[in-house]
Amino acid sequence: MSENLSELLGRKGLNENLFDELGRRAKPSGTPENKDMEALAEKFLIGSANTYGTASFYDFLKPDNKGKSVYVCNGTACLCAGTQNEVVASLKDHFADSEIGHMTCLGRCHENSAFHYNGKNYSGSASKNLDKIIDCDSHLNKDDYRIGNNGQSILTGDFTSIDDYYKPFLEALKKDSTKVLEEIKISNLRGRGGAGFPMGLKLEFCRNEASDTKFIICNADEGDPGAYSDRYLLEKQPHAVLFGMLISGYVTGASHGILYIRAEYPEAVELIQQAIDDLSEQGFTGENIKGCDFDFDFKIIQAQGSYICGEETALINSIEGQRPEVRVRPPYPAQKGLFNKPTVVNNVETLAALHFIIENGGKAWRSIGTENSSGTKLVCLDSFFNNPGLFEIEMGTPLKTVVYNLGGGFRSP
Repeated sequence: MSENLSELLGRKGLNENLFDELGRRAKPSGTPENKDMEALAEKFLIGSANTYGTASFYDFLKPDNKGKSVYVCNGTACLCAGTQNEVVASLKDHFADSEIGHMTCLGRCHENSAFHYNGKNYSGSASKNLDKIIDCDSHLNKDDYRIGNNGQSILTGDFTSIDDYYKPFLEALKKDSTKVLEEIKISNLRGRGGAGFPMGLKLEFCRNEASDTKFIICNADEGDPGAYSDRYLLEKQPHAVLFGMLISGYVTGASHGILYIRAEYPEAVELIQQAIDDLSEQGFTGENIKGCDFDFDFKIIQAQGSYICGEETALINSIEGQRPEVRVRPPYPAQKGLFNKPTVVNNVETLAALHFIIENGGKAWRSIGTENSSGTKLVCLDSFFNNPGLFEIEMGTPLKTVVYNLGGGFRSP
């Protein structure tokens, strides 16, 4: 990708970015009009081919999305469960064929029959109550699933209050940031997004880059079949994620945090924004946080439907308003990331683990799990298990324990 284009797209700053603008222009009809894309090209001083090229990449910006009112989940778990034909049949009683679109996995893998309507996700028996849903009965979108563990409930514990939860953060602000980083390195926390790269090293690489602007990005573009652990953390444990971003900002010198959340998780967007607002009310965002000479702010960017954006450099291109194509590395994002500035991109679960480490120390985290893979991991069991739900397990837990002890074995067809 052109470094000049990245610089140009960052000219107006994070709060006025092309990707957000395209999303806003698409809301009225489901796709940005041609005149809108021409106007945006002029506004950002780029060619119209750039705005057209970007919009044509995403499921919820493409012209094919125009006029859609309701979306059926076509994620692997729902398709394998064989529930979606019945959902479509129910929807056709209320919507024309042209109004019915598709979304790839709504994170309702534990009960299937998932669909999206009017900014909310539904599953289970909800399609049998479409009259009530169309009449705006918001209670029907609630979903319940088992939450358990086979040891410590680090990521699945109870949240008390902002004052209590953020005490370790305030204590960290009193320390030299190098000591805080050292605890993270001692923990041997590895990225939970798949690659398993040590988080401490990633933070250190970014810290060592000289720049007056740095970014922390939470990659919440979860889209793997059967996975809804990110959705759980965003909706049920939002402060764990925000805490992790604040700590990451402190040790790297970053003052901007971005949560890139998939459009298929609208409730997550709402709940994270509420958590950010609550933090702001208590003085944990903005300039000179708690008088400790540390600045940090949060911004949510809602994705527009593209599986490849789960890859960190494609995600960065997406935020910039470019087509989300994978960049050649090096340079790595910690060296040149968003708008060519040093950037740390971490998965939701990785960031959420930092609270335990900062509160209890790196050795405490490292004492859990195995020598090479420390800590706990969230696993998601779909509707093909007798006990579907989300479970927190210690790394090194045998698969047999997950399937039979926690999942109750496989459900009979």
